Amino acid sequence: MSKKDNFSQAMFEMFGLGKSPEDGEEINEAAEASESTSFDNSTASEPVAAPAAEPAEPEIDISPVEEATAQPVQPAQPVQPAQPFARAEAPTPVSDTFAAQAAAHREALHRTKTSYFAEGTSLEGTLRCDSDLELCGDFKGEIISQGKVTLHANTSSNVSAMELTLIDCTLIGNSAVSGDVSLNAKSTINGNISAANLFCSGVINGNLTIGGNITLTENAQIIGDIATGTLSISRGARVTGKIDMGGMNIVG
Repeated sequence: MSKKDNFSQAMFEMFGLGKSPEDGEEINEAAEASESTSFDNSTASEPVAAPAAEPAEPEIDISPVEEATAQPVQPAQPVQPAQPFARAEAPTPVSDTFAAQAAAHREALHRTKTSYFAEGTSLEGTLRCDSDLELCGDFKGEIISQGKVTLHANTSSNVSAMELTLIDCTLIGNSAVSGDVSLNAKSTINGNISAANLFCSGVINGNLTIGGNITLTENAQIIGDIATGTLSISRGARVTGKIDMGGMNIVG
């Protein structure tokens, strides 16, 4: 018996493993079976691929849908028709502008009850009026007015009025005025004056009979006798004639 057989018999006798040498064939068959089982186990131990997972079906939301609140439809705005282009107005001629200004002035005078004689007008005779009078044209004759007379042009006339005013002009004639008489520095009166008050910045060639006050500015020149209640004379004013102030005679 070989050493191998002796070892096998010893293991059998001590632990009951293996078989006796007489059963050598069975040992060989057992070994083959063990190898076959080992092969099967090795095959079984290989990982098996898991079947491919099927794609998940999409979830469908079947919850009830809220109905949208209907919004009222706004009515369409009407289309505005296009405005036609305005034609450019032609410039107003200068003559028309002057005419319009003159008409406006005449209307204003009419509202204030003033008679107006435009520049360039020439009149001769007797002029009577119950309203105020504004004279810008040449006049010869006599003026009788219940209102205020304003002279802007040279006039040869006796004047009877409530008030008398001279602006840059000359009056040749006597004046009988119930109110005030005034003339600026570029005005001249050649005639006698009877009035309530006198304001003079120009030249007077005539006698003065003034019931109230006379005011003479620095440019005033009086050539004639003066009878007045009071007298105010600025430095530079000149008086040639007698001055009677209620019994006091002054020779100028």
